[in-house]
Parts: sequence; structure tokens; C-alpha cells
Amino acid sequence: MSEIQTPLLVGIDAGGSKMHIQVASALDGSLLADEVHPSTGWANLGDAKRADILLSVVETTTATLGKPVVVVAGVHGNDSPEQEAQLRAPLASRYPVVRILNDSSLLILAYGKSSGTGVIAGTGSSATATVGDQTVTVGGWGWIFGDEGGAVGIVRDAAKQVLEAYDLNEQDLLTEDLLHHFGIDHPHGLTHMFSTIEPHVWARAAQLVFKSAERGSVRAQKVIDAHAVALAELIALLKRRGGDVETIVCAGGVITGQPVLFNAFTREVHRLVDPSTETALLLDPPVRGALNLANHIHITSQSGTTRSDRPVADRISI
Repeated sequence: MSEIQTPLLVGIDAGGSKMHIQVASALDGSLLADEVHPSTGWANLGDAKRADILLSVVETTTATLGKPVVVVAGVHGNDSPEQEAQLRAPLASRYPVVRILNDSSLLILAYGKSSGTGVIAGTGSSATATVGDQTVTVGGWGWIFGDEGGAVGIVRDAAKQVLEAYDLNEQDLLTEDLLHHFGIDHPHGLTHMFSTIEPHVWARAAQLVFKSAERGSVRAQKVIDAHAVALAELIALLKRRGGDVETIVCAGGVITGQPVLFNAFTREVHRLVDPSTETALLLDPPVRGALNLANHIHITSQSGTTRSDRPVADRISI
């Protein structure tokens, strides 16, 4: 007689720099695995390759634990139905229930709600709002075109400020700090460096921009203010598209680690969107939202309930 395998719930947060996976028992909600893997270069991968990686991570992590019955993954770069279908296909061929979301969709779920807006400002940035039973994601276009509020976008624009200051023969602390950080003796060196190394490497200088602002750099503060406005404009855009912006939950190392950005973002949301909008920082890891939804799907399927518009109140024991 074959051994009965433990039914598993799997939650994944596949971001631009790391992949966080949690596995829980579908029987009692106990956490069985909690792993973080680097995902360097994720933004440069095709969806087929990303799908293969997702399947491999699930297979490897759950191999000795049991059999997944629900897999929920929030994936950075999942911005269209076509991408969702391609990312879902390998997992759906192996497991009975698979949901693929944008990674910013996990934030509201991790906050314990089923409707609202999630904002990620980490390596990159994006915002996702629920619109009825659907979601809409804006931003997240990468460092060349956007990622306002994310580390890559902030450092990119800080470098532009340094080059502009050089053209104007203007002295600013940001120039000194940025050149020293990268070991460059002339602003012209920034253009060569930024075009030859991975963005996630020079994104590490984001913290320096905030320190420069604290030291009195006018240009560093200009970058921070501009990115706070740009993030708030994403919320205004989501509102125009019918998104639920009553509650905004923020995650990502930049906005959670830099109160000045979060406070400026909140101020701009109240100015551009609605003074009564609630903004909050997510204290739990976003992957908690994937596992919460997996648990919710499992419970409703067991009870015969198919609707998913009620609050995600059922929790995993973590």
C-alpha cells in the first residue's frame, strides 16, 4: 500500500532580487518550509524560463514534505494574461490548483484584506489594485523606463542629478557621495559604469541618496521628492481605472527602510488621491499573502464555496 502524502499549500513571492517560498500543511496550517533563494537576473529572463524555475523550486522544496494541492505565486513581471498563462502552465500540469499573480498583489492579502492596493518599492517598483474580482497593475517597467520609488530608479536619477550639476558647475554633496561610493573620480565615469554593470549592483547605492539628503544635499532631496510624487501618481492612475485605493499597503526594502520616502509618499497620496486614504507598511513578508490565499482557496474548495470576494481571514500558523 502506497504511503498517503501530506497535502501541502505553497506560497511564492518571486521578486526582482529574491524568491521567497513557504510551504504549509493543508491539514493544520503548520509551516513546514520557509526558504529564500536569490533570483538575480530575473528581469532579464523570458517567461518560459521563469515558469521552469518556479516549477523546479516547488518540486525541490516539497519533495520530502508531501504533495501540493494549491500553489499561489506572486511573480515580478507578470503583467498580462498571456504572461500569466505561460507562467502557470508547467505548474498546472503537475498540481491541481495554481494561481499566478503579480507580486504586488500579495501585499493586500498579507495585510489580511482581499481588496485594496499594494505598492512595492524595493529593487524596482509597481502598484496593483483590486478592481472587483480582477486586479490592475501599473508601473514596474524596469529601470530604463520607470521603477520610480525603487532603488534602481532612485540611483539612476541621482546619477542624472550629478551629471546635471557638473554641467552647471554646481557643487552638491550628492556628487561627492556618489562618486566616492563607486570609486569614480569624475562624473563622466558614471555613464560608463551604469551601462556596463547589472542595475541591481548600482541599486545598492540607494541608501546613500537618502543619507546625502540628510546631510543637506538639495539634489538628493529633489530625487526623493520626485519619486514620492511618481509613486503617488501610480495610485491616482489606479483610482482612475476603477481600483480600490482606500487602503494602500507598502512593501519593499526602500519604502519600508526609508521613513522619509514613505512619509512623502503618504503626503502626496493624500494630496493627489484622497486625504482619507489609509497607507500602511507591511510588517509580514509578502509571501504570507500567497500562503493566505492558498489556504483560503483550499478552505473554500473543501466547503464547496467558490467565491473569493470575502476577506481573506483564514490564517496560516507561522
